[in-house]
Amino acid sequence: MFTPPEYLSPSSIGLFRDCPQKFKLSYIDKIKEPPAWHLYLGSFVHEVLEYLYKENAENRTLETLKSIAADRWTNHEWSTKVEALEEKPGSLTDFKRAAFESMTNLWSLEDPANTELDGMEHEVFASIDGVAMKGYIDRFIFADDGSVVISDYKTGKIPNPKFKSEDDKFFQLLAYALMLEESDQEATSRVELLYLTQKAKHDLTVTPMKLNIARGVIVETRESIEASCATGEFHCNVTKLCDWCHYKKIGICPAHAGK
Repeated sequence: MFTPPEYLSPSSIGLFRDCPQKFKLSYIDKIKEPPAWHLYLGSFVHEVLEYLYKENAENRTLETLKSIAADRWTNHEWSTKVEALEEKPGSLTDFKRAAFESMTNLWSLEDPANTELDGMEHEVFASIDGVAMKGYIDRFIFADDGSVVISDYKTGKIPNPKFKSEDDKFFQLLAYALMLEESDQEATSRVELLYLTQKAKHDLTVTPMKLNIARGVIVETRESIEASCATGEFHCNVTKLCDWCHYKKIGICPAHAGK
């Protein structure tokens, strides 16, 4: 009835598990959501920090960060992008202030001058038990024992443990660990989430059990997607989060049609 996507990613898997109907509208029907403030904020912060770590160690200073941020802001026309957003919870000044605060908070978590990254924005493709996967790893380093430590910048809030388990919180990075193991034969020892807004680092030791849980989620989700594509039935997961869903706002979500 429908053709499943050729590849899955940790984010698309997360979307299907949150709401199969939203996954269908985005990945099957190709009706993409418009850019959003928080996504642009994350993208700008990621972009600037990537360029910061391309500098020599002695140049990774706050002054260099300011210079890079100003250059990327101008050359990539970020002011035009932000101004064009349909919904803006603040001004351009608010956006720049929030972004710069997130970036400077990195110094509370690590000293960039003493942190050498071995990879950034690393594209990875792999087959996990027959499931074709692809994605981008924010950054990684090789530890002294040769194992990999995968990190991910976060500009949003730390998830409430009442609503998001540890396995869910780290699923994306555990999936990347599986993918690196499959594609590059590299073993990951630790994954870490760098919550820049809140100056917090959450890390997790990677174990065979944690990897197997992530593997099970990947395989189970692919099977569920294929089953939904075969029947044409994509469940709508109706929650309070629907109030922020683009598809509800434009009136194409079946769960809210005509309301």
